[in-house]
Amino acid sequence: MRPKTKKMMIRMCALYFPLTLFLFFIGIPLFWSLSLSFREGQSIISGAFSLIPKQWTLVNFKYVWTANRLNVFFKNSLITSFGAVFVVGILALFNGYALSRYDFPFKRAFMILLLMTQMVPIIFNMTPIFLMMSKFKLVNSLFGVILLHIASEIPYNSLMMKSFIGSIPKEIDEAAAIDGCNRAQIIFKVILPSVRPGFTTVIAYAFITCWNEYLVSYTLLTNQKKFPISVGLKYLVGEYSTNYAALAAGCIIALIPPILLFAYVQKNLVSGMSAGAVKG
Repeated sequence: MRPKTKKMMIRMCALYFPLTLFLFFIGIPLFWSLSLSFREGQSIISGAFSLIPKQWTLVNFKYVWTANRLNVFFKNSLITSFGAVFVVGILALFNGYALSRYDFPFKRAFMILLLMTQMVPIIFNMTPIFLMMSKFKLVNSLFGVILLHIASEIPYNSLMMKSFIGSIPKEIDEAAAIDGCNRAQIIFKVILPSVRPGFTTVIAYAFITCWNEYLVSYTLLTNQKKFPISVGLKYLVGEYSTNYAALAAGCIIALIPPILLFAYVQKNLVSGMSAGAVKG
C-alpha cells in the first residue's frame, strides 16, 4: 500500500469512526422507540419480545393521541412555537441589521452582554421569572410562555442574523437607497432575499428550541389543557406503571414536526450556516 493511500485511509477512519459512533448512539434509541410504538403493549413485557415487531399495530398512536390528549398538547406546542418564532424572526432580522450596519456607543459591550445571557441556565432564573409572571397575571397562560420564548430566543438569533447580514456589502444598501428605497424596503426587499438561507437557519433553530422547551412550561402551566407536548409526555409516565408502547408512540409524534422542518429547510440550513461563518 502506498504511503499516500495509507494516510488517506487513516484520515477517513479518523473522520468517519466518530461519526459512525455518534450515529449509533443516536440511531439505536430512535429505532428502539419506533419499534416499541408499533407493537402491542403486552409483547413488551412478555418473553416473546423481539427488536422488530411480529405484528404491527397503530393502536398506540390512536390511544395516545385521543385518550392521553396528545392532540391537545400537540396543538399547544404549535401555538407557542409558531407564535414565538414569528416575532423572533422579525425582531432578529431588525436587530441583526442594526448591529451589522450601525455603529453606536458600547456596541461591542452590548453584543457581549447579549451573548452572556445565553451562558446562564434558565433554571437559575426560574424563581424571579415565576414571581414576575405571577405579578402580571401570566401564570398558566400560553401567552406568557410565548413571551418567555421570545425573550430567550432574541439575543442569540440576533447575533446570528448580524453575522449573516454582515456578509453582505453595505454598497447594496446604498444602491437601494439611491433607487428610492426606504429603510424598511431595504431590509425586506434587498437584505432578506439575500440572507434567506441564514434567515431560514434562524427560524429553524428558534422553532426547535421552542418546541423542545420543557422547564418554563412545566413551571408556569398548571392546567393540563394548556400543556405543550414536551410537558404532556411526562404525564405518560405513571407512578406505579408505564405504558411504554404509548410513551414511545408519543415520542415519535413529537419528533414529526422537527423532522419535517429539517427535511424542508436542509439545503438552506447548510448554506446558511456556511454563510454565517464568512464574516462576523
